[in-house]
Amino acid sequence: MSFSLSRSRADYDTAVTQFPTSVPASWVGADSTACQTMLTNVSGLLTALATRYDTAASKVGVVESRNSSTETSSS
Repeated sequence: MSFSLSRSRADYDTAVTQFPTSVPASWVGADSTACQTMLTNVSGLLTALATRYDTAASKVGVVESRNSSTETSSS
């Protein structure tokens, strides 16, 4: 996998572990509900982003594999 993609994924993995998934229990009312809704939505987007990282890594692997076999066969 490319270095920048790998590094970006590592940053993403770290950020996800620090992202809150729920508002504190002491928060109540409409603002609390709105904030929880946004946290839930963002959590879903982060999950979708993980899938995109996996897809990108797979595609980069295919390209690197092709480049590797081209370099080997041209030697």
